[in-house]
Amino acid sequence: MSARRFAHLARLLGLGADPAVTTDAGDLWWRTDLSQLHGADATGPVPLGPTGNAPVIRSGAWHGFPAYGANTAANVPDGRLFAIPFWPGRSATVTGIAANVTLALVGGNIRFGLYANAGAVPGSLVADWGTVATGVTGIRSVTGLSVAVRPVLHWLVVARQGGLLNLGLSSRASWDPLTAEATPTIGADLNAYYRDGVTGALPASYGAVAGSIQGPSLSVQLT
Repeated sequence: MSARRFAHLARLLGLGADPAVTTDAGDLWWRTDLSQLHGADATGPVPLGPTGNAPVIRSGAWHGFPAYGANTAANVPDGRLFAIPFWPGRSATVTGIAANVTLALVGGNIRFGLYANAGAVPGSLVADWGTVATGVTGIRSVTGLSVAVRPVLHWLVVARQGGLLNLGLSSRASWDPLTAEATPTIGADLNAYYRDGVTGALPASYGAVAGSIQGPSLSVQLT
């Protein structure tokens, strides 16, 4: 390949921290630890580019998805795998995930996991975080996780598995712009994709989505 092909290529320094000296307007650098492009205005460094739906991460704290909307509850059918958009504003590590049971289901479980993005829908499985029982109301969580995520779109998933009656999980009445429908649907709260028939370990690929729906809310611990 000729040198002319790269005649206008600019390569930024990869730094593990913002420059220690006072920066000038127009400076650019790549934060290798955060996977973020940073720039500077007259007052100092600022992150640039898409910030996702978790633009600021408080290390060690829990972050809710969806992040907005009135509190409500979602009915969770057996075998339905909800996929909720998750786009951190910087590189982080998922150390815990939780849902809130509003209507307990004896003999049932909820299974958590994470999928990579593929064309703005869930793609390949990143992690299956196993199950917790739903026999009592309140927060049900899996902790002690260690899954690195980059500042790109991912999909958090939760599925009910087992039980004979109804299971309710906390939700938020909101429309997430990262979910979409094949035909116009106006007036509904659509914040998650879903598919049915997931009764055991999470599949290696999410598969075809059945549609958009108001799904459960999840809380994720990030460091």
